[in-house]
Amino acid sequence: MAAGPATLLLAAILKRDTLAFAFTLAACAIAGIVAAFQFAVFTSFLAAGSAPVRQIAADLWVTDRGVACFDMPTPTSEDFARQLRAEFPAAAMRRVVVGFTPWIAPDGGRSNVMLVGIEGSGLSPYGFAVDRSEQQRLGLAAAGQRASIGRTGVHYAGPITGLATFLGAPYAIMPFEAARDILGYGEGRVAYIAVNLGPGPHPGLAERIARLQARNPEIAIRTGAEFAASSSAYWQEKTGAGAAILLAAVLASGLMILLLLNGVGRFVQRRQADFISLVGHGASPAQLARIVGGVAALLVAGSLLLTLAVCPLLDLVSQPWLPWVQFTGFNMAVAFALALLCFAAALVASLVELKRFPPHVVFRS
Repeated sequence: MAAGPATLLLAAILKRDTLAFAFTLAACAIAGIVAAFQFAVFTSFLAAGSAPVRQIAADLWVTDRGVACFDMPTPTSEDFARQLRAEFPAAAMRRVVVGFTPWIAPDGGRSNVMLVGIEGSGLSPYGFAVDRSEQQRLGLAAAGQRASIGRTGVHYAGPITGLATFLGAPYAIMPFEAARDILGYGEGRVAYIAVNLGPGPHPGLAERIARLQARNPEIAIRTGAEFAASSSAYWQEKTGAGAAILLAAVLASGLMILLLLNGVGRFVQRRQADFISLVGHGASPAQLARIVGGVAALLVAGSLLLTLAVCPLLDLVSQPWLPWVQFTGFNMAVAFALALLCFAAALVASLVELKRFPPHVVFRS
């Protein structure tokens, strides 16, 4: 019995209220697309704020105690590596230097890069690599091109991935010794010491770290996850961009919910006589719920499909301006969660609206 009325009323929506339904669907989809893409920008902002930390993938980072972000180092002594080796004899340790420096492209264009020098980079002494998304901005087209970093002649080794940034200066990776000379770090000075502990359990790790820090209060020893989180948090707190992006995503999500509630509510109002007639002829609340649920489901499903189709296209189109933004599987999951939330809110609000039909009107029907 329920399938008949539900099918008839849903067909009426599509046949007789096509314009209203299409307008509501378009409005909900636009809000959903904005919300989902803004969430993608937010999560990408968090990831880009710690991209070098994740790229180097060290288990532990030794930094000056006052350092909160990879991009803002304070030089420290590389002698701490000896103490680390005493506590972790099997660990691999890499010295790292970081700093802004002038860049001259192969065609003579000038800008700046964030130079990262690291031991074990696998590059030739004066070779460098940049993220694939930054090649055009730096005027690079092919491996082997000559350029200048910090007024030192260098050659392009080729592109890498995972280092796209929102900074005005792209990351450039070089071998440690050459980068230290270019950046002017003194002998025995480094930005960081990256420590890879190797496979297997590491019993007493926290105690050993605490022991090292107690002997050297001027340094901080953090795990890779802690340093990545600290670097991301730095850019959020200093710029406020992360909070602004997240607020825009939340507001767009709220707008989508309101538009969906309005669309389903208007459907109930337009079909009020039909619903009253159904109630008067003995339709149960569950049967009415299936009808309004069908309308809400159509709107939510349509909005979700458009969101999942358009957001990857936006990601592709925006790459020249926002190379660090990625619409990932996690962002798709967020879009699904938002769709479920919208559906639940619309269904509850519609059922509340259905209960407001006056009893005497239902009786007369």
